[in-house]
Amino acid sequence: MKTFQSITLILLLACMVSACKKIEDLQKDPAAVYDPAPKLIFTGLLMRASDAPWSQDQRHNQYMTQNEAYYAGQPYNWTTGSYEDAYGALRDVNRMEVEAQKAGELGAVYLSMAKFFKAYFFCRATAMFGDIPMSEAIKGEADNNFQPKYDTQQAVYAQVLNWLEEANTELEAHAAQGASLEGDFFYDGQIDKWRKLVNSFKLRVLMDLSKRADDTPDLRVKERFAELLANPSQFPLILSNQDNFQLLYNTINMYPLWPSDGIVIKRDARNTLGATYVDILKESRDPRLLIQALPAEGLRADPDNPFTAFQGGKTGDLQSTLLKQATEGQLSMINFDYWIASPSGIPAIQLGASEVQFALAEGVNRGWAAGNAAEHFELGIEESMKFYGVPADQISTFLAGNPYKGNNEDGLRQILTQKYVAFFENSGKQAFFEQRRTGVPTFSVGPANANNNEIPKRWAYPTAEYSTNEANLKEALQRQFKGSDTQNDIMWLIK
Repeated sequence: MKTFQSITLILLLACMVSACKKIEDLQKDPAAVYDPAPKLIFTGLLMRASDAPWSQDQRHNQYMTQNEAYYAGQPYNWTTGSYEDAYGALRDVNRMEVEAQKAGELGAVYLSMAKFFKAYFFCRATAMFGDIPMSEAIKGEADNNFQPKYDTQQAVYAQVLNWLEEANTELEAHAAQGASLEGDFFYDGQIDKWRKLVNSFKLRVLMDLSKRADDTPDLRVKERFAELLANPSQFPLILSNQDNFQLLYNTINMYPLWPSDGIVIKRDARNTLGATYVDILKESRDPRLLIQALPAEGLRADPDNPFTAFQGGKTGDLQSTLLKQATEGQLSMINFDYWIASPSGIPAIQLGASEVQFALAEGVNRGWAAGNAAEHFELGIEESMKFYGVPADQISTFLAGNPYKGNNEDGLRQILTQKYVAFFENSGKQAFFEQRRTGVPTFSVGPANANNNEIPKRWAYPTAEYSTNEANLKEALQRQFKGSDTQNDIMWLIK
């Protein structure tokens, strides 16, 4: 009897242990990946690094207007922003680093790519807000620090530049060793092209710092620019469209304008081109306009000048005014046959050759290094026009009719204006940041503006920071804006 009871007890305990193990197993999500390969995280980061065209950002860039009051327009009435875009991605970067370290030699290239992505996403955050958590950020799980200090914007940019230089050096070594970069749907694992992007992004950062070039010797803005220009083998750049950092759409990842039912309606009075953009192209008789847009139905063109049939809506006008104009055929719509000829649409450039060429032209114009600004200016226009398929003879005619005016204020304005044109429906908020930095082009302000007739300069910090990290946030606000936190405060970057 005792033997039977002992056996029963053992079996009961065994069942209990077995049951406990099964419960633990059941608590795990069978669809979840608990130890993801670095390449899987890398693929996800590529999507996070991509900004889609035809967004509210592009309306605030004054490329388009939204004319129907049911939908959000372009009133510049934002207040707070979100950290999720940048810091959500940075959490993934941190996890990629953890998994890459586990992978040993095979993961080394992903550690180098992590430096680029940290630079990329911290730049996104600081450009929007000002000072941000960086040195103590993303350490809640590792160091139990859920209230990170705010680093100065100058310190953020110093670290960003260091990361980019380290990434460039390391990627060169990885490429020489034949390292593999799997999970890459942008450049198909071609590390040399990633090097070009790293250095081109560094060039963007240097231009973003133009207002600080003379009073921050530790950042070496002018010196770093000169090094990029003088050492193409050490610092390769994106100089032609074939190396563009751009998102390609397809029948699975369909173009944002492609309708869900596949039926393209080639008229949309709710969305028309913006006057800030159209007026630039009309004045210079830019052939890109004839490809991108349709003539306004209610306008009669001058037989000698087809550009007179195009008109954009003023961003500052009320939506009711814009809708009336569009309904009456006074405003130009997009050329549907060009933009949505298929579900794959047109690639969305995140950072491209035209931007790089114009940045090189700007630096030379500003006297940061010796070089041929006119050549880079023309190449920037050429690469942008090639992207739209403008014929070579039309490019030559445009360049002949719009020659570079020299390394002076007029020449600088030309460069910045053409850079704005090249950003059309590309690169997310970058056109807005450029206009904020330079004042070019002049943005439209009118009765629709809900920000006291001002174009905002930043985003206020997320409201959650006031409850979760109040002391550090308020210290940063006092340091930057004497305690203020509005969309009109002027951050260090653009003072």
